[in-house]
Amino acid sequence: MALDGGDQLSPRARFARDLAERRKAARMTQFALALRMHCHESLVSHVEKGRRVPTLEFALEADKALDTDGHFAALHERISQSPALGWFARWVEEIEPQAVILQSWDPLLIPGILQTAGYARAIFSTATPPDRVEERVQARIQRMRIFDGNSPPAFLALIDEGVLHRPIGGPEILAEQLRYLLELTCHPHITIQLVPVAAGCVAGTMSAFALARLRDGSEVVSADSVLSGQVTGDHEAVMSLKRRYDTIRADAQPKNVSPRAIEDAIKKWTQ
Repeated sequence: MALDGGDQLSPRARFARDLAERRKAARMTQFALALRMHCHESLVSHVEKGRRVPTLEFALEADKALDTDGHFAALHERISQSPALGWFARWVEEIEPQAVILQSWDPLLIPGILQTAGYARAIFSTATPPDRVEERVQARIQRMRIFDGNSPPAFLALIDEGVLHRPIGGPEILAEQLRYLLELTCHPHITIQLVPVAAGCVAGTMSAFALARLRDGSEVVSADSVLSGQVTGDHEAVMSLKRRYDTIRADAQPKNVSPRAIEDAIKKWTQ
């Protein structure tokens, strides 16, 4: 079955959307569809919410149960052939655009969504093939587009104060990044709070992570490390990182203090 090439959703997000839409059009509950597909109702729910990647067997059973003439099998093939952005692809393509609230913590870098092209380029140049650097830089800075819509998310970024004094790309690149960050402290949908080095912040030394509340009320988290990372809606994982986030935020400076600290850092790097 031919797919609409103009659809801007990722193949995985479209699979989730189409499964829900076609099930409802057939006036079937998730339970009824699961019976026809010989699987558990929770699996249908997880796939529709984008929490599980559909298998080929699942896609074939969905086509059979909904009489969709290979539609879901074709989508599954596109999922398997999608350009690999790694584990973070789901967050960028599916989670951020659907979020009503985003929260992030980063102990080492300016959060990716708030990075300038120069700062992002300096990061990617260290471990990305040269012919892929600009592609990744553009993909990163375009993430800010989520704030251009009619219902942009509220974004709270917690950043370790030490990030202001880590010259990624050199003093000029960092100074440019900090000037941009200072501008963003006035953005109506973005709150930036620094966590002072003096706080110690043991809870934040493990890794960077982010949390999202989606339009349907569900919550998803992403966490990375040197070797791996994951995006999950698992309840225990979400609650664990929410508690950690609250602990880190308790050490953060009030939001009206952070701009002054950023200004001081800009002066340091431009002298």
